[in-house]
Amino acid sequence: MDNPILQIAFDFIHLMATIAWIGGMFFNFLVVMPTVNKVLDPATTGKFMQVLYKRVRIIVYVSLLLLFVTGIPMKIASEYYVAIINFDNNWEIAGFIKHVFVGLLALMAIYNFEILMPKVSKLAMQEPSPILMTLKKRQMKFGAISFLFGIIIIFLSAMMNYL
Repeated sequence: MDNPILQIAFDFIHLMATIAWIGGMFFNFLVVMPTVNKVLDPATTGKFMQVLYKRVRIIVYVSLLLLFVTGIPMKIASEYYVAIINFDNNWEIAGFIKHVFVGLLALMAIYNFEILMPKVSKLAMQEPSPILMTLKKRQMKFGAISFLFGIIIIFLSAMMNYL
């Protein structure tokens, strides 16, 4: 990719998708969830989260698509690029590790949006139950792990700029 305008456009879109996905996840984990759990009753929480996650889900899936579409040409255009999977230099190693975490984070997002969140939302609209509490704890664990993976991804991205 020798066109600097195209490189800038891809980089910009890639960064915006990263901000939308991982930044949104940070905001959700650090602000939305703790606030909602303190202020709203379980039934209202379930309704709120159901509506919120419909919007968040779209943002995450669009971000994943944009990251994929922009990331491949950006990687190939890099002077450090050797092959899709290659461990000849530190940049390639860091990139591989970063993409493993991105893949895991994507799978966790899919699990959360398609399996866990619908169950939690449905149960939260009813009376509190042990199953709901178990699912909410699982959701919080996934949120914490996702938060950690997001930090690792951002750190590895920053590190790759200096390798």
